[in-house]
Amino acid sequence: MEIKIVCKNENYEKYKKMLEKSGFVISNNAKLLFKEEDYSQDTFICDNSNEFEIIHFSQVIYIESYGHDIYLHTLSKQYSIKEKLYEVEGILGDKGFIRINKSTIVSKHGIKRIKPSLNGRIDLVLRNDKTVYVSKNYSKQFKEFIGF
Repeated sequence: MEIKIVCKNENYEKYKKMLEKSGFVISNNAKLLFKEEDYSQDTFICDNSNEFEIIHFSQVIYIESYGHDIYLHTLSKQYSIKEKLYEVEGILGDKGFIRINKSTIVSKHGIKRIKPSLNGRIDLVLRNDKTVYVSKNYSKQFKEFIGF
C-alpha cells in the first residue's frame, strides 16, 4: 500500500524507514497520508515546466482551480500544484487566506483594491493586477475576514 509522509525534514528518514519496514511504499502521489501531529506546513511544492519549486505561503497571491487542475499564482508566475482546492483551503485557513468563490482562494495581503458592484458581487484587484470576484455566497464571510 502506498503512503505519503508529511513531516519535518529532520524526521522524514526515520518515518520512511519505519513505514517501509512495515510494508508501505512511500509515494508523493499516495492517497493515504502519514502526517506528523505538530507539523505546520508553510510552503507548497509547485510544478513549473517539469521543474519543481518551493513557494512559501507569503509569496502566494491566489489559488484557483480549473476542473481537476489547481494553479497557484504569485506576483510573476503561475504554478501547478497537486493538492486539491479543499485541501489547500484547510492548509491555508488560518494563515490569512480565504475562499471567495467555488474555485478561488485569495491571500489577504494579495488584495490591492476592493470594488463592490451593484449585484452584490465584489470584485478584487490583486497585486499581480488580475481581477477575481467574491460571489454572493462567500461575500458575508469575506467582509468579516477583511473587517468590512
